Amino acid sequence: MTVTRIDRLEDVPNPTPDADFVVVDVIMASTAIVRLVEQGAEYVRPFGDVEEARRFAEEVEDSVLVGEQDGAPVDGFDLLPLPSSFADHDLEGARVGIVTTNGTRAVERIGADGDVFVASTVNARAVAETVAERDGETWLVAAGRYGEPTPEDTAGARLVEAHHDGEVNDGVTEGVREAVRSSDTADWIRKVGLGDELDEILRLDSSTTVPRTRDGVFVGQSR
Repeated sequence: MTVTRIDRLEDVPNPTPDADFVVVDVIMASTAIVRLVEQGAEYVRPFGDVEEARRFAEEVEDSVLVGEQDGAPVDGFDLLPLPSSFADHDLEGARVGIVTTNGTRAVERIGADGDVFVASTVNARAVAETVAERDGETWLVAAGRYGEPTPEDTAGARLVEAHHDGEVNDGVTEGVREAVRSSDTADWIRKVGLGDELDEILRLDSSTTVPRTRDGVFVGQSR
């Protein structure tokens, strides 16, 4: 199986190749989607546009809107895409719509009707094992931000790749942790008093949940 890694969503080919895609937006869409399905959401539907998500909420019962734009809350949305924001929220059976500045845009660019998986630092091994069992080509897409690579997304994609290739060791994992810790996004997380979120992200391979698309929405499967 061929694995291709790219470091920003804008490098996804057009037209999209017939392949499996793994989207990596460590802070915060990927980590949020993993935790949302773990907390019992029936599904998580990604949107690249706030208004589309609002229409979804109007049309779908038991819907919950999760999102941010440019790091700020979105008017009318229920929760931020931060696990601490919804840790105590009852999500059992909820139909979740999610919008983020970069991660859900990456899914939209690829097309949620294809075979798309979500990976972060917390479930990199489980995702790598899942795609390794499948035939064909896999693209690892580090979402980046505003058309530029970000250290945390590139590190997350590299961790998936290293697990796939059987090359994970202490040097690799410490390199991933350092890339995340030293990123501008991590600095912002600490400045707004959300350091616990960062601690959670640095628990590498702590989850066996692998969100993947089914009929345009993410559902969870466990290794």
